[in-house]
Amino acid sequence: MDSEYAMSKIHDIHQMPTLATLMTPFPYHIDINARVEDALELMEQHQVHHLPVTRDGDLETVISRGDIERANSPGHRLEEQQLYVHDLCARRPYIADIHDPLDKILLAMADTGIGSVLVMREGELAGIVTITDVLRFCGHFLAEVAQPVDDSIA
Repeated sequence: MDSEYAMSKIHDIHQMPTLATLMTPFPYHIDINARVEDALELMEQHQVHHLPVTRDGDLETVISRGDIERANSPGHRLEEQQLYVHDLCARRPYIADIHDPLDKILLAMADTGIGSVLVMREGELAGIVTITDVLRFCGHFLAEVAQPVDDSIA
């Protein structure tokens, strides 16, 4: 998400923003049968921590850098074999509509401990919202609405 774009949205908030406000549009994705090394390389190349996972072009799940790091940790049952994305993607992704209100999605992320939400528009992947996007948006929002502290008064 571009922070200048998010800030311009903050100025326009008169109603509850939707996921479209802070999602990263058209995220990079990877096929479920790709090697984990390919997923990690794509994450590093584009400086992202989550990738939507597709099977035959259809959205299937999501893989995170944390999933990969856990699988590569010493003693993990899969550490000695060639890993594929499908080896690490047992969970169902959190999927929301692009028009869903931001407050409900952020509360659901906090309540469930999920790190990303796949954003759909008319049944197609439109974007992704990650914890990093949320924190960046909230930080900019607070900086915009909070009164500056006058340190000269003591």
